[in-house]
Amino acid sequence: MGKHADKNDKKSRPKYVLGWPEWTLIGIVICSSLLIALALCTGMRKSPQEKAEIELEKLANAYYVEYLYPRLLGNLENNPETMLKVYYEVGVPTTYLRQLLHYNDDEYADLAKVFDKLGCNTNATGVKFFPQEPYGQRDYTVEYIWQCEEGDFPKQ
Repeated sequence: MGKHADKNDKKSRPKYVLGWPEWTLIGIVICSSLLIALALCTGMRKSPQEKAEIELEKLANAYYVEYLYPRLLGNLENNPETMLKVYYEVGVPTTYLRQLLHYNDDEYADLAKVFDKLGCNTNATGVKFFPQEPYGQRDYTVEYIWQCEEGDFPKQ
C-alpha cells in the first residue's frame, strides 16, 4: 500500500508553471548575455589602422630576414659587422610598400587590400632598416614611414 500512496502523492502535487514575470526575467538575462558577448567580440576586432600596422611589421620582418639581410652580406662568409656597420647610423635606403608587396614572386600581394582601405600610397609608405650590433639576421630596428589618407599613424 505504501508504494501506491507515493505515486499518488507525486501526481497530486501541482507542477510549477513559469508565468510571464519569470519568462521576462529569463529573456532579459539571455538578451543581456548576448549583448555582452557581442560587445566583447566587436571590442576585440582590430581597426583597419591596427591591421595595417601589424601587417607592415610582419611584412618588414619577413623582407629583412628572407631577402635584404642575405643581399646586404653579399656572401654568407662575409663578416656581418664589416658589411652592415656602414648602415648603423644612416640605415639602409627606404624600402617602399610596393616593393614589399611584390617581393618573393608576389607572395604578399594579397596584403595590398589592407593598405588600400586606408588609402596608403605604396610609393611613399615604407620602412627603413637600421642594422644593430652584433649584426645578426634579427638584429635591426625599423622606422615606419606612413603616407595614408586615413588613419592616425605616427608621423615620422
